[in-house]
Amino acid sequence: MADEDEELPDYDDGRPTGEWKTRYVFRAWLQISGEFLLLFLYLAVANYFLIEAITEKPAEIARDGFIYSTLFGVYVSEENARWIALVLAGFVGGTVFDLKWMYHSVAKGIWNVDRCLWRIIVPFNSAMVSLFTGFLFKSGVVPFLKNESFDNYYVLLGLGFVFGYFSDNILAALQNLAKKAFGTLDDS
Repeated sequence: MADEDEELPDYDDGRPTGEWKTRYVFRAWLQISGEFLLLFLYLAVANYFLIEAITEKPAEIARDGFIYSTLFGVYVSEENARWIALVLAGFVGGTVFDLKWMYHSVAKGIWNVDRCLWRIIVPFNSAMVSLFTGFLFKSGVVPFLKNESFDNYYVLLGLGFVFGYFSDNILAALQNLAKKAFGTLDDS
């Protein structure tokens, strides 16, 4: 039994049963639909490139101690292909987060046009946060994972997705760390 002071999750939008008419005007639905299609396109394209990046290809060239494979028509070292896969997985994670946020905000009546830029940019930020979080872990600066974890594509992809999905949380944690370590301009 839940504690009386504990809030239960809100799975509805607070409207009475049977109230089915939309809150949004036609113009809002056009933008919601357009943004959904853009996010779906992001997801489809990123997944296409992700599959391209992780599909094993025969080594095309062995040079300078590295094995190069064709990726998107360009010769890329296996190490760089892994980082590209991490970026793409982070992009997918951010896009999935964005889609989840979008359908919740529309359903709960808190969607607004002013967050359009945020919704468009989230997957790109997530991709970069995923990459640089991966760099921090791989370098050993953040000693949470073994460096070898990034050698396994499945671990790499899973981490990339998680880093991308939770990129807002990662950035907030880094901001809190920076405030504690360096203070703020408001500190005297």
